[in-house]
Amino acid sequence: MASKQVRDSSVKRGDIKDTVRLAVWARAAGCCVMCSTTLLGSRSYLHSVLVGELAHNVGATATEGSPRGLAEDIVDRESEENLLLLCHACHRLIDNEDHAPYFTTDRLRALKKKHEDRVRVAATSGGMRRTAALRVGGLVRGATALASQRQTADALLTDGYLGLVDSRWRGDFLCTIAGDPSRSSYWRAAQEEIDDTLGLVEQSVASGEVEHLSIFAIAPIPLLVYLGSRLDDKTDTRLYQKHRDGDQGWRWDATAPIHDFSTSATIGATPTSEVVLAASLTAEVQKSNLPDALQGLPYFEIRPEADRFGPSLFSHPDTLRNFADRWRTLLAEVEKTCPGATKWHLVAAAPLTPAIEMGRAFMRGAQPPTEVYERHNGTYTPVVQVNT
Repeated sequence: MASKQVRDSSVKRGDIKDTVRLAVWARAAGCCVMCSTTLLGSRSYLHSVLVGELAHNVGATATEGSPRGLAEDIVDRESEENLLLLCHACHRLIDNEDHAPYFTTDRLRALKKKHEDRVRVAATSGGMRRTAALRVGGLVRGATALASQRQTADALLTDGYLGLVDSRWRGDFLCTIAGDPSRSSYWRAAQEEIDDTLGLVEQSVASGEVEHLSIFAIAPIPLLVYLGSRLDDKTDTRLYQKHRDGDQGWRWDATAPIHDFSTSATIGATPTSEVVLAASLTAEVQKSNLPDALQGLPYFEIRPEADRFGPSLFSHPDTLRNFADRWRTLLAEVEKTCPGATKWHLVAAAPLTPAIEMGRAFMRGAQPPTEVYERHNGTYTPVVQVNT
């Protein structure tokens, strides 16, 4: 009868490939998987001394003298899966025959997985976060304006974000609005361009390629309000403000003053189905310049405390947060005070980011349709409707 062949699974120590050693060290973040001691020792002769040891889970050789050597029959004992990064003390501990019943292969495998999972969570929860950039450019005061990729990257890096600018699909979404704002066709085409671009963003979000969105938008106020009204509330989004002063660019200034806002309401005795919303931020909205049809309607206004009007009002991101909170509170007050209103009218003298926040606050289906007005030659004209 032929003798049974027994596979020689013994492996000489030192046969571990350099790529495997590097992988084990990297997954453990250079720490002992049992006690978490850092295994990158002191520097000597301009080099750091590695004091960690690669230990075998299933023993290095299939012999009784190799700790856990006969516990399992595996093909590759020098594989990454079978090696643990340990300090010298923990290595001696698990290989001590008195502790063999406790440090089984299953337990060591679980300890390694727990440590590497903890490293993975720590590595992905800190550091720089990946984001997609949405750049919207349009005609402002007769000139087309658009944040450049360099300006975008500068602002994102300052805030600890990595922008995905390799391609439009992967994270640099560009929406350029062209045409003459004096033509009604301009506003329809601009809204379609915004919708088309946001459609691409939504596809990337749905596919998992985009989890965070950073918005750099320059356009007439009504289009910024429309943009905000079309954004997905489920996607984590950060807005960036274009600053006119100095070399601030699109970067938020953490040292700038933080401003708050106040609201007021003027309501006549006669019930009405329409309401005016006014945002006096860069300047005061003059009620006398409103169209005749809006004169005498309930008038709800938001403005900076102490009337600190001006383009530099929104330099600190917390100022924008304060505005967003106050604006939502104002809309809730409008609903409570004028529950029978079937149409709202929005007139605004505002910077870029609060205009977007105004649109984000509207609740489609729960609040009345809102006409957004553009000021041209001293008069206000409705050009965009949101919340429909």
